[in-house]
Amino acid sequence: MFAFKTNFKVPLSIILLIILVLFSVVLVYLYANSKLDTKWAPFVGGAAVSSIAALFQYLISFIDYRNNEKLKDSGVIKFLSSRGDKDYYQSLIKNSTTELKLLFHTSKRFWEDFCSDGKGDDLLIEALNTKSNLNVKLLILSKQLLPQEEHSGYDIAQKIIKQMHDKFGDRFQVMYYNHAPTHNIFLSDNDAVIGPYFEHVKSKNSHSIHFKSNAGFVTEYKEYFDKEWLLANDSD
Repeated sequence: MFAFKTNFKVPLSIILLIILVLFSVVLVYLYANSKLDTKWAPFVGGAAVSSIAALFQYLISFIDYRNNEKLKDSGVIKFLSSRGDKDYYQSLIKNSTTELKLLFHTSKRFWEDFCSDGKGDDLLIEALNTKSNLNVKLLILSKQLLPQEEHSGYDIAQKIIKQMHDKFGDRFQVMYYNHAPTHNIFLSDNDAVIGPYFEHVKSKNSHSIHFKSNAGFVTEYKEYFDKEWLLANDSD
């Protein structure tokens, strides 16, 4: 005897389509071929018309339903029109328990939003204080590759980075990459936010996609981060 195991799953949209088709066929058959009591004939006829109408309406939206299912199956959670939504990233940091892997440009805005002394701006500090297993790895662009107008933002970030490293030691590590930035990456235990970096466009205004961290699409970005980490310098 052989046992075969499969992971075959029928999408919910297909199941609903089959149910609607069967229901419509049964009602039409009953109305056309069965000797119905005069009390039930109008009811069955009306139900058949409604079922067919619902089937056509569903068919019109069927492609959208399937596309949404495919996005969900691929691990997509949300398309983000901006990277400047502080509240959105707050929820991702709160949801992190063991790791944060971050690849940024200067990281100035991130540290001001989550690693400052002001109330409501110290979420990452609080997370590191309360979650003893949480570790942070940060990759940022070397200062020598930044345009002059961004040096001040880099210096601000460096002051905060030093404070974080002094406070949390090896649980907070920073490395510097030496090539033009291509991606903005936020990786945690449960979430991955990935977006392109466009030269001459502020990253705050660039789009990103929020995935589940275990999505197949994210695997290459995790590998990319790890390779960049190995090639980066520990000082700038």
